[in-house]
Formats: sequence, structure tokens, C-alpha cells
Amino acid sequence: MIKKLYPSFLFLAILFSATGAFGQSKQRVIRAKVVDTKGIPVEFVTAAVFLNGPDSSVVKSMVTGKDGLIDIGGLSNGSYRLLVAQLGLKARKELFTLSDAKPTADLGTLTMENEVRNLKEVNVAGEKIPVVIKKDTIELNAGSYKTQKNDNVEQLFKKLPGVDVDKDGKITAQGKEVTKVLVDGKEFFGNDPKAVTKNLPADAIDKVQIIDDKTEKAKSTGIDDGQREKVMNVTLKADKKKGWFGNMAAAGGNNSRYLGQFNMNRFDNKKQFAILSLSNNVNEAGFAFEDINAFVGTNGFGGLSDNQGTSINISANGRANVNGAFSGVEGGLITNHTAGVNYSDELGKKGQFKFNTNFVAVLSDNVLNQRSNLQDIPNGLLTNQFTNGNNTINSYRFAVSAEYKPDTLNTIRFKPSMGLGIRKNYNSTASGTTRLTADSVNSISQLLDQTMRNPFIGGSLSLNHLFQKGKGSVNLFTTGNYSESNVNYINRSTTRFFVSSMPGTDLNQQASVDNDGSFITSTASFVRQISKAKKINFNVSQSADFRRQNVDQYTVDYDAVTGNYEIFDPLYSGNSANRSHRLTSTAGLNKTADSYTVNFNLAMAHLALDGSSFSNNLLNNVHRDTWAFVPNASFTYRQKNGRSVSFGVNTDVALPTATNLQTVFNNTNPLYIRQGNPDLVPSRSYGANASYNYFDAKTNAYINFFGSYTVMTNGFSTESSVSSGITTSRPLNVDGNYSTNLGINFSQPTKIKGLKYSINTYFNASKNVNFINGNRNEVVTLRPSLGTGGSIDREKYQFNLRVYGTLSSTKNSFQSLADRKFYTFYNTVGGSVSPNKTWRIFTDMTQNLFRGQPAGANNSVYLWNAGIERYFLDSKNLTLSVNAFDLLNQNSGISRTVNSTGVLNNNQTNTIGQYFYLKLIYKITRVGAQTNNNGVIIMK
Repeated sequence: MIKKLYPSFLFLAILFSATGAFGQSKQRVIRAKVVDTKGIPVEFVTAAVFLNGPDSSVVKSMVTGKDGLIDIGGLSNGSYRLLVAQLGLKARKELFTLSDAKPTADLGTLTMENEVRNLKEVNVAGEKIPVVIKKDTIELNAGSYKTQKNDNVEQLFKKLPGVDVDKDGKITAQGKEVTKVLVDGKEFFGNDPKAVTKNLPADAIDKVQIIDDKTEKAKSTGIDDGQREKVMNVTLKADKKKGWFGNMAAAGGNNSRYLGQFNMNRFDNKKQFAILSLSNNVNEAGFAFEDINAFVGTNGFGGLSDNQGTSINISANGRANVNGAFSGVEGGLITNHTAGVNYSDELGKKGQFKFNTNFVAVLSDNVLNQRSNLQDIPNGLLTNQFTNGNNTINSYRFAVSAEYKPDTLNTIRFKPSMGLGIRKNYNSTASGTTRLTADSVNSISQLLDQTMRNPFIGGSLSLNHLFQKGKGSVNLFTTGNYSESNVNYINRSTTRFFVSSMPGTDLNQQASVDNDGSFITSTASFVRQISKAKKINFNVSQSADFRRQNVDQYTVDYDAVTGNYEIFDPLYSGNSANRSHRLTSTAGLNKTADSYTVNFNLAMAHLALDGSSFSNNLLNNVHRDTWAFVPNASFTYRQKNGRSVSFGVNTDVALPTATNLQTVFNNTNPLYIRQGNPDLVPSRSYGANASYNYFDAKTNAYINFFGSYTVMTNGFSTESSVSSGITTSRPLNVDGNYSTNLGINFSQPTKIKGLKYSINTYFNASKNVNFINGNRNEVVTLRPSLGTGGSIDREKYQFNLRVYGTLSSTKNSFQSLADRKFYTFYNTVGGSVSPNKTWRIFTDMTQNLFRGQPAGANNSVYLWNAGIERYFLDSKNLTLSVNAFDLLNQNSGISRTVNSTGVLNNNQTNTIGQYFYLKLIYKITRVGAQTNNNGVIIMK
């Protein structure tokens, strides 16, 4: 194992040796003190040191504290200039020189005078300020952070202070997840951050804003709950608003691998127009929209897992991040074609009407070969299953977002959307179950041919009216959706039992399942200021949520005499109709001060459900009616220095779903038969949460802590029974379920330019109660994890290292044989170097380790990718690269799942193996005037 970890240890040694070498070099220091015209020290003044020459990039920078002192070390001998700036004060420049004879430059007291200036942008003698700190916004000048020629916005984000991007493209800013990324303040292909980060070029960005924004709920109801969402906004360079820009890419390799991409954008101060397209057979998704169903390596009808267990995965496509290009989807060999159009505009003399519209189409087909090994140790059973499938999916989505503000007191927002998904699956499955003694228990073969059609339409509408002088508001928010799921399938299966008297079965069925559902939720709220001096508001609201769902399943068996599917099967046929509503009346107080927000709400909810189901010639009627007291309270404390603390308590109730109430059997997975339970009652939850965030604008360090605890009464769980290797389950209510989550994130740059490190630790504990063969089983799961990493980012080279490990421990009260304890490690190392201005070499390696499991499940997988690229033309807009994917040819598509009944499911799915390819990229761009991007400024 040590030999396998040698590359990581070697890189660590090099990295820390370099760190030590830097630390042992002779240090040079610049010192000064900043005061105003009254001699009072000035806080939050940016002090930045630049080389006094053609290279005007920032060497070191800091922000003054209350004492106004500047102390910048770690400098080398040379000639420099110091820039001190703050909004509202005249910036000052001071030249100084450091040498062996003069290792310290003391500039004494620097007096800054008042200045009247346009607050929109600050430039000092043609030099653009890279950091502006406002009340709830940090604005970064993108030009101050070096990116490569073909980098996208994601690569730019990775270089920003306080911003992290993980291997899946999830963005974290100042310790909190970013919920949306805007372009010039407008939505770009909806709220999908990856549409921006994966498709827009980094060199098109002028500024990046990190915003603490109110939640959508607070905006719609007018009640400030003190909670803030992290939103990022990228503004484009001026020359990108004067014409078209984009890129074209084509790649081809051995094994008939190909990729083609075409992106074009046209923006101005009001309009945005973008076209994105991608076609490939290398498992690239292109988009990450939540309503586009990507293939994930299943047969489309659910697997053995009840979704309450612990999951361990190696990406089935094995895509690691090479040059920011790989972000694929999982499962099988996928040919994918995607295209999208986005348009935004403003109408009216003052831009009163703003709208965004976008359309996305995804056409994919998937060839799946999967081998599964299911170890049911508590029941002494081993199952081997082989699945082959050919699947296609076509998804289409159209969405509009519109906002109309006729005046400063009224706002109307309307967001309709509609879509259609069409999916076809053809799968063959063969499985055999044996006892641990190798005696055969059963054998099953199945052919499943299915088509699905899923249209939907929905939207939201909000109306907001503010009273004069901030005395309150009246608000109405409504959202609704209607969707259908029309499924038709033919199920042919043969089952044989060898150790029981159960008769074998030969099924040849045709079934149709029609499922349609809709909901509409409305909230009307009234907010009134009752104390202007103390900033206390009184609010009342009434919300109504109405839902309905109809399910109709019709199954007929094959008639060998007539050759048609016409023999009605009552066991697998039936229908259900369910109606539910929730009415919630709320009254509360809200106090908002400069540094804190307090909310206290008393709420009473009435929940009702009426439904009927007919299956196996039996009629079942269900009725649920309950009242619940559901108060909540929250407290948030925020300081100007970037520190915030929040606490919250809440309680809620939830009705069972219509699917869980339906008594119809589902046998599309012959190893796992599911049935609903009409006796389910509503569940109740009680929760508490706390968080602490601190971002230091002076050092760009942040620390984030969060914790939550939730306990359930009448929680939803399952009871299952196993007979001859076949599991039959249904949902039921249980008491005693709980979950708790704790986490700490810390990141800080070092004194070495471009070098930063981070530490992340998480802890999850939960208890889930289920019943197995009539016995109560309490499953306690503990999952502590620890991660650490570092990166150094310089103009000519970049290196990064990340180590992450997790311990998973599961204990069962009823069947200790199902207890599990194992470790997983996900480690990455990567880097690039540019020997000159026209060549770049890049590589990365991902290491996945599984330890502490049964010997056959312990393994190590290394994914090594590499490439070299060359820039052509005077503008360097043409790039040719030679790339290698999976140089060690170890990509295996392994995934493992442990469910709450103790079944360990080992899957291995076919996926893309080693291949080599050439890639040609041409950037279409308008080159504007270059400006020096230096300095930092604070805006109070």
C-alpha cells in the first residue's frame, strides 16, 4: 500500500520542501501608518505592493486594522510601489526600494484626504482595484487572478480567495454553498450554476461578486428571516458586450471516441443571448439541470437499496478533472447530444420589465452492462446478478422568469416552465441466489421492455406591495405544478426455487401505469411595522397547500392460445386517488437591527388526506385529519467584519405519499417486491440547528461551523421479509429515528504567494428503525470524515493536492451479522506547467481506496490523466492538445451500497476505459484594451 501511495507522498515532500525553502529566504518588510486629516487611524484601508516595472501584478496586499498600521513582509530585494486606497479617500502611491543594505522600508505616517468619487467603480491612475468590500458584497476584479487561455469560469472561481470548487463542480464561498450564479445580475439558463461555470470563458469576466442575498422566501413574503444565501454574480468585460464571443471545439480519439462543442454568446447592457451545444460519446453531460434525468447505472425501476443506507461510489465513468474539461455522468457508455438557448432583456425607459427565457434539449442513449454481487449475510444469502440494457432518454425544458416593477413600491414576478421527458429502456437480467454453504436457492431471468412519457407544466407568481416609509408590506406568493407519468412495459421473467416448496413462476405480463399529480401552494402575508425606533415588525400569514395524485395500474398476462396479452391479473392491477391539503396560519414578530435579526412565529396547521385504492378486488379507503402546532424561531447575529452566528428551532408534520399508501404490488424487480400501506399516519419532526461563519477580508481566511439535530415520531420506515431469496417490503410508521450533522470548514492562504490550504471535517450520526421478518431492528450509523488539501497557483505553474477519508460504521440491534465498518479514501493530486507562452503541460491523478471490508471488496483504483497543449495565432485563440484518459487503464465503474437491512451490494458497470485523443479549440472573441488590474479597496 505504501508503494501505491508513493506518488502522493512524493508530491507532499516536494510541496513542503518548497514551502520550507521559501520560508528560509531572507525577508524584506514595508511598514507605514495610515491616518485621516484629523490624525485618526483609518481602518479597512487596502495596502497593496506592486513591482515598479512592466509587471504590475500584486505582490502582497493587506487590509489595515483599527490601528491603521501597514506591515507587509515576505518581500525580496527590488523596487516597488505601495498603493493605499479606500472609497471616499484620495488614494496614495509611494515608491520604495528594498536591498540587503535596507531590508526594511518605513514610510512613516501616510495621511489620506477626503475625495468625492463615483461609487460604482474605483480606479487609481488607470489601475483597476481588484477587491471592493461593500455591506453584503465582496467584489473581485477577475484580471487580478491568472487563468489559462482555455479556462472556463470554474477555473477562475478556484483561484478566488474564500472560494472552493469540489470535484463535482459544487461551489462554496466563504464556507457556504453557492445557490446560484448570475451573469450581469441576470439568470443564465435558470438557476443552474454549472451552466455559467462550465460554459463561459474565464477571460470574458471583468468582476466577480460574492453576495449575501436574502432567501427567496424572504423576498416573496416580505419577512426577513435573517437567513442569507450565497449568490455569485459575474460581470462581463466591456468588449464582450460589443459583439459575439464563444468557442468551437472538436476532439477525436481511438476507439471511435469523439466530442464536438459550440458555444456562442452576445451580451450588451440589457440583452443576453447564448447558444450552447455539445455532442459526444465520452460520457459528457453538458448540463446539470435537476429536471434532466441522467443515466445512473440502474435498470430504471429501482434497485435493492431502500435508500436509507450508506453509499460508497467510485464514479462509474471515472471522469477526473483534466484541464477543467471532465464533468461527466455515471453508468454505462453514453452518447449524448445537448443544446440550449438563453435570452434575457430589459424593457421600459427605466428597465421596469426584465425577463429571461431558456430552452434546453438533451438526447442520450446508454449501453449498460452491469454485474452485481449482493451479500445478505444476516440471512445467509449471496446473489449474483447480470444486467444488460439499451436505454434512450429525450428531455426538453422551456422556462421563463419575468419581473415587473411599475414603481418603487410594487413588484410582480412570474416564472412559468414546462417540459417533456421520453424514455425507453430494454433490459435483460439474470440472477442466482445461493446460501453461504453454496446450496442454490433460486434462479431468475427477466426481460423488461419499457417506455415512459413524463410531461409537466408549472410556475410561480409573486405580488409584493410596500407601504410608504417602510411601514410594512402586503405579499402574495403562489406556486403550482402539474405532471404526468405514463409508463408501459412488458415483463417476462422465469423464477425457480430449489430449497423450498414454493412453486416456480413464469411471468409474461404487459402493464400500463398512468400517474398524474398536481399541487398548488399559496401564501398571503401582511407585515406591519409596530415600532420604527426598535425596528419591530408584526406579521401574519395564511398558506394553503393542495395536492392530488391519481395512479392507475393495469396488468394483463399473456394468453398462449390467442397469442395476445389479455388475461387480467388482479394482484398487479389497481388504482388509487388521493387528495390532501395543508392549511397553516402563522403570527409572529420580527426584529431587524444592524447586527442581528430575531424571528418568532406561532403557527397552527391543519392537514387532511382522503384517498381510495382498489387492488386484488379489494377496495381500501383512507382518511387522515390532524391538527398540529408548528412554531419556529430563529436568531441571526452578523458583524461588519464578516462574522455571523445563527440559531434556529422548528417542528413540522408530513403526510405519507400516495405511492406509499397504494396497495398495488410492484414486481418490476423480481428480487424486491414492494407494496404500499394504507394504514400510514402523518410523521412529526423536531429540529434544531446552529451555524457560525467568519470570513476575514484582511487575510482571505474563513472558518465555518454548522450543526443540526432532528428527531422523528411516527417516522416513515420499512418492514421486510425474506423468503427463498426474495425480499418483500412495505412502509410503516416507527418511533426513534433521528439524525445529527456536524461540520467544520477552514481555509487560509499562506504568506507564500499563491499557496493556500484547507481543512474540512464532518460527522454524521443517525438511527433508523425498521422491521425484518417481524423483528424490530435499530440501525445506528456513524460517519466521521476528515479532509485536507493545499494548492499553489502561480503564473507559470499550478499544483494541488487533496486528501479525504471517511469511516463508516453501522450497528444493528437485531442482526449483528449485518454490522459494517469500513474506510474510504478519495485523494487527488494534479498540476500544470507552462514552460513558455505557447505551451502548457497538465496532469492529474485520482486515487480511490476501500479498506476494512470483506477481503474481496478491498481494492485501490488509480485514474491518471495527462495532456499537452499548444497555442497558435498571434491572439493564441487556436489551441491544439494531445490528451490521455486513464493512462493506467484502471477505470472500473465500481459502486457499493449498504442498505439498512445489512445487504452489501457491489456493482461493476461498463464504462469508458483508456483512450487517447486530439482536441482542437478555437476561441471567437473581441479583444478589448488591456488594463492593469491592481490594488484592493474597501467600501463601507
